[in-house]
Amino acid sequence: MPEPPLISPVAHARPHIPPTKTFPKPSQVGFCATPELNDRNRAMSLPRSVLPNTTYMLTRRCLGRRFLLRPDGAINNIFVYCLALAAEKYGVELHAACVMSNHYHLILTDVRGVLPDFTGWLNRQLAMCIKRVRKWDEVVWEPNVAYSAVELVGTNEVLDKVAYVLLNPVSAALVRSPERWPGVVTTLRTLRLGTMGAKRPEVWFKSEARESTNLYLTVPGCFADQEAYHSAVESLLVGRLAQMRERLRQQGRGYLGRMRLRKTPVSARPTTKKQRFGRSPTFSALTRSQWLAAVKKLRAFRAAYRTAYEAWRSGRWDAEFPAGTWWVARHAGAIVAS
Repeated sequence: MPEPPLISPVAHARPHIPPTKTFPKPSQVGFCATPELNDRNRAMSLPRSVLPNTTYMLTRRCLGRRFLLRPDGAINNIFVYCLALAAEKYGVELHAACVMSNHYHLILTDVRGVLPDFTGWLNRQLAMCIKRVRKWDEVVWEPNVAYSAVELVGTNEVLDKVAYVLLNPVSAALVRSPERWPGVVTTLRTLRLGTMGAKRPEVWFKSEARESTNLYLTVPGCFADQEAYHSAVESLLVGRLAQMRERLRQQGRGYLGRMRLRKTPVSARPTTKKQRFGRSPTFSALTRSQWLAAVKKLRAFRAAYRTAYEAWRSGRWDAEFPAGTWWVARHAGAIVAS
């Protein structure tokens, strides 16, 4: 007959202690840019201000510029569904969107000042769905390059970027007009309707998730009148569309077309050489006065951040960071000015 164990694992089980969130000491927190082969970029990366009610142009690119977002019914539905849930979850107002084969553009207003949370949640849901639909084992998004969030300063800048996003398939010589793009794009008609519908994808989302949802498109806050905004967008689209068509005609180029686009392998990538080590702007302004004001605001934020950061790193827990500070406030408990 076997002997009983000397110590009962049930009787002496360790009691469960609920985890508590603890923040590291300032001297234990470090910030580095993307690691490189040399020491040029190993210093602290530049801080980014995240403030409520800021309008951005958001861009995210696929791994190696592969065509993982190539338009089809499943991908279109997945993108609209995930974007609708993310916008509702984080209170983001969407103004325009375009999903190309290897990247997407969004024009949005971050009402609550939670842009990193919004992009993190959205890109994760999209990646999980795309991996299953495409049977893709690698990462979906470019790992060494963060998403691009360009603050749009002024009414004209918002109009300019909305037109850019809507005409992206045409400027890339893929289709003759935005309405002919087989992927997700908020055409002028969609902007006037103000909504896009989607059903729960067959992958990733559990049965408890809502069966269908609507993505709502709003007018940017810098425009008081909805009809005036739509008229301004239409006027800009008509002029630029004519210029793009004339440019392609002079170059002797045609459009790829929807049939050839759908036959492109998702593992393929553009044949054009990738631009490396270019600028990554944090804001965009069309007029010189707005540009100078944005530069002054950005420099003031970075100077105040560096002063607070150096004091905080030296052990002063009461050092106050400027409004808009995100990372050290969220992950290290730093104090931020209201």
